[in-house]
Amino acid sequence: MEVIENQVSAWFLLKYEDEYYIDVNCSSGFVSFSAVVKLNGSEKANYNSYGTVYIESLAEAISNKSQYDHPRNIKDEGFLDQIHEAIMRWKQEQT
Repeated sequence: MEVIENQVSAWFLLKYEDEYYIDVNCSSGFVSFSAVVKLNGSEKANYNSYGTVYIESLAEAISNKSQYDHPRNIKDEGFLDQIHEAIMRWKQEQT
């Protein structure tokens, strides 16, 4: 698992094997949370075609519409721990 792109305080794009995951900072009312979504086939194709511009628009759409209990929001604690560890490693490498 590795961070391949990010926008500070907004989102991280990660790659694990052949899959992409986006971790978006969201808020709903007074509650802030992270929504982690696996990119589907069309989202991966759009990323491959349009790059960061597409990911920024996807992150905005997720942030604007996301709820913690949304069915695409990954809730597997073990997998979320891997994502968190990858982000923490990436942040350490940036300093």
